Amino acid sequence: MNLNNYKIQTVTLNARDLTKMTQFYEETMGLTLLAKTEDTVKLGIKRTGEILLELVHTTEPQERTSGLYHVAYLLPNRAALGNFLRHLAISQYPIQGASDHGYSEAVYLADPEGNGIEVYADKPEDQWDLRDNGIIVGVTEAMDVEGVLAAATQEFQHLADETFIGHVHLAVSTVPETSSFFHEVLGFTITTEFGQQAAFYGKDGYHHQFAGNIWTTRNFPDNQDGTPGINEILVNVSDQVMAETQGAMKTQNYPFTIEEQALVFHDPNGIKFRYVVATN
Repeated sequence: MNLNNYKIQTVTLNARDLTKMTQFYEETMGLTLLAKTEDTVKLGIKRTGEILLELVHTTEPQERTSGLYHVAYLLPNRAALGNFLRHLAISQYPIQGASDHGYSEAVYLADPEGNGIEVYADKPEDQWDLRDNGIIVGVTEAMDVEGVLAAATQEFQHLADETFIGHVHLAVSTVPETSSFFHEVLGFTITTEFGQQAAFYGKDGYHHQFAGNIWTTRNFPDNQDGTPGINEILVNVSDQVMAETQGAMKTQNYPFTIEEQALVFHDPNGIKFRYVVATN
């Protein structure tokens, strides 16, 4: 993964109960509160100051629309995953699953307002099942929970300093239209497909920075601004990715706006993206 070329920086969620959500993301997830106003909360990594999650207060009712399936936080190694999993066990916070995907090991849970979360660690790339056509074969098998717990090295205090958002999995209305957008407009490789049920989209040789499935949202209406759930996905990109994406959108007459040098657009499911050129 080339983070200088493409890095999911921050996911913004609309939240009905900022206090409860902030407490969860600090105490259970181990993010650090970095900034707070009456209506917004920013959480992330204390050492670097990187904002991984922003919560924006909303009073809108929950709607049955396309939106977020889960935000996936990538830890630096198996030991960090073991530390986190042991923390969940001690705190008795319920998990929804623990899977071995061939290229990664992952734990699944949800926040108090039902937003899906994955916390995972990649396996070494020489263990990935990479085919000549660019497909990275993934599986869903039971994770070796005992092995991951045995890899733990210390009491969990917070997410490892090297943690960042590895991918975002979307709950979409239709997979073919979503795949066409990510491949033809955003320039992703479709690394894995499960018929018209789900697809995974990778860039720079990674198994996926995004995915989409219809498991809970088939033919649902577009995501609505202001409703609880996904608000925006902020991505840091290189000058080249910015130019290529904007060029593809112009060529294909795909709608976008420029806001303070950011490229702002919505995917076919109404999910808002904001591309900014990385300054580092």
